[in-house]
This record gives sequence, C-alpha cells and structure tokens, in this order.
Amino acid sequence: MFNKLHAVLLILSLVVTPIFGQDADTTEFEEEGGNEMFTSVDVSYSQDKGNTDFLSMYYGFSFSVVGDVGPLTDTEFSINFSRSNDKLDDEPFTDDQSLTLKFDLWANQRISPFLFLQKSFDKTIGLENRLNYGVGAKLGLLKGFSISYAFLAENEEYVPAYNFDSTLVDTNDFYWDVGYTDVSGDSIFFAYDSTLEAAKENFLRHSFRPKYKVKLFDGNVVFDYRFYFKPRVDNFEDYLLEHELKISVMTFYEALSVDFNYTSKYNSRYAGVKIINPDTGKDYDDTDKNISIGLSFMF
Repeated sequence: MFNKLHAVLLILSLVVTPIFGQDADTTEFEEEGGNEMFTSVDVSYSQDKGNTDFLSMYYGFSFSVVGDVGPLTDTEFSINFSRSNDKLDDEPFTDDQSLTLKFDLWANQRISPFLFLQKSFDKTIGLENRLNYGVGAKLGLLKGFSISYAFLAENEEYVPAYNFDSTLVDTNDFYWDVGYTDVSGDSIFFAYDSTLEAAKENFLRHSFRPKYKVKLFDGNVVFDYRFYFKPRVDNFEDYLLEHELKISVMTFYEALSVDFNYTSKYNSRYAGVKIINPDTGKDYDDTDKNISIGLSFMF
C-alpha cells in the first residue's frame, strides 16, 4: 500500500494548483471563460432548556468549479464539508464530521476518471477516524443514470469494543473498565473484550455507486439518488451500505431552495454482534437513518 501522506499531497497538488490559477475574486455563481462556480453554505442551531435539555448544531460548506483547466477539458473540482454536533441532557447525541475532495476529468462526459479523498469520523457508531483515498471512474449509461467504481486505500480506527457481562469473568481475558447505572438504579458492568477490539487498520476497499440524477420542470426540481456498496478487498462480508436521496425544489428566489434529504447507512461490523456503546450503555445498531427538510442558499 502506498504511503498515505504522499497520496494526500499528490491529490491536493493536482486539484488545488489549477484552481488557484483561476480568477479567485468570485463570491457568487459565475460563468466566465467557460468555467462555472457554485458555492453553498448551510448553518443550523437549535437549543431547548427546561424539561428538555437539547443542543443541536450543524454547518456545511460545498464548493465546486467546472470548466477547462489548461489542457484538461470539462474538469470538476469539488469540496464538501459537514459537521453535526448534538447533545441531549449533556450527553453526546450526534457527533460526526466529513471532509470530501474530488477531482473529475471530463466530468460531464460518458466516461469520467476521478481522484477521491475523504476524511471523516462518527462518534455515534464508535468511529474515531476514517481516511480513504484513491482513484475511480464514472460510466454514464441511460439519461441521468450512471455507475461509478473506486479503488480506495483506507485507514480507520474504532473505539475499543465493550461486551456486557454481569457474571464473574476470567481476568486474563477481560479487564473491568466501565461501570454504568440504569434508570432503575441497578448496576451494570461492562468488560473490555480484546477479541472485539478494532485496532487501527490499513486496508483496501472497493466502492460501487449507482446514481440516478434528473432535473424536472425546467430544472426547478432536482431528484438525486445514489447507492454505495463498499466491501473490503480482502473480506466482502465486511462492508458498508449507504443510500442517499436528495430532492431540491427551487423557490420564487432562484438562489433559495427547499431540500429534502434521506440517508441510510448500514455497517456490517455491528450486524448480529452485541457491542456496547460506553457513552449510552446500549448496543451499537448496524443501521442509522436520517430524514431532514431545510433551506439552502446558493451564492
């Protein structure tokens, strides 16, 4: 496996250098010299106090530029960043972050190779860090429908797994680490099980992604659905499944849209296995789903 620092520097050098060669004095959507730029910012804050103690913060940023970069025609560079941090009764409720960089060559053609880098974490599923990067290509089939494949090098780290055990255990195999009291006042103990621990790992991963994106009603409604299947190269039974659906409806003001988003994420790591989340005292679930409706302002 190639050195990840060299890979990051290579991708950044390929995608950032051409961008800074363009006119950087741009604060809104432009078409200049055959290039198009798009920027979107999303911010959300909510807090309840009293009978419910809840704090929710979200912010996201999206930027893309499409056009000709030197001898490279019809290229697209994109940056997407999102951060969610919610607390319920001062306990973590949602805590995740994602930064994605992508560089597409011949972005709107039938075949489009690309470079990809993503760094993320999701504390709600015990994922402390995930970095993946690699190369892939998109193949356009029918109108609006395409299939992508990427070959990724990945580094990931999960928190140590905890196994529920209310009986005496062999201390050579387990080490008492966490105590927890449930709502009835009963004491529950968790034992650290080294057989379930996921240490820092480096491995290779496939990523298959069918996608259907279509614009309706003169472009005022955008329907975007994509599905990811991401198995490890050395073990297809260890995989991630992700569904993403986004429907955007333009309002009377063209820069403002109403967005409906649905995501479903499945992690085979937790399928049929009881692994305790030490923050909540409950088993990790293998599937997370989210539905949201909001406004997006583009400039």
